[in-house]
Amino acid sequence: MKNDLYVLAHEVKNPLSIISGYLEMLNINNLEDYKKIIKEEVKNSLEILDNYLEYNKLILNKEEIDINLLLLDIKKNMKDYLKKRGISLRVFLQDDEIYLNADYAKLRQVFYNILKNSMESQSKTIIIAYQVLFGKIRIKIENDGLKINSDDLNKIGNGYTDKVFGNGIGTSLSKKIVEMHGGKIKYQNNKKGGVNVIITLSLS
Repeated sequence: MKNDLYVLAHEVKNPLSIISGYLEMLNINNLEDYKKIIKEEVKNSLEILDNYLEYNKLILNKEEIDINLLLLDIKKNMKDYLKKRGISLRVFLQDDEIYLNADYAKLRQVFYNILKNSMESQSKTIIIAYQVLFGKIRIKIENDGLKINSDDLNKIGNGYTDKVFGNGIGTSLSKKIVEMHGGKIKYQNNKKGGVNVIITLSLS
């Protein structure tokens, strides 16, 4: 718990320090230039706090869900958001209906966190695809952004803050949600450049 609070304090301190710095520089001439940055950093701080609160009161409401519908939902809601930032999102689905016993909203949150982190790692293309094998589904989210230091790959999701791939709270929350579903989440650098996030879950 003490380590969690340290990570939270560290993550919230960064955007608040930026806000403080820009407030010091504010004058009537540059107000509009700095207002956008300040609003974005306030939003980041609130998101970190929301993730932390969610992490500590996490309860799953499982039901039978179709993975294709979940991924289509994510594509619909994130595609324009990413496109405005110059990022292409490609989602590959299979014809068969694939069902999981899972919390739809919580898994969607995991994908949103991963896509946001991919955006922050300077990705230009993100690809989501999956394969089914031996009663499990293996979902891969591949980006072409910055790589993660090989020594840090296994630390992602354990309260470790990585400047390339998001903050410690968001990745920790994603890991906890996946593990509460009886699954695993893994980060690996891909050969073309960028990072693969692989989520493995059991089928219904």
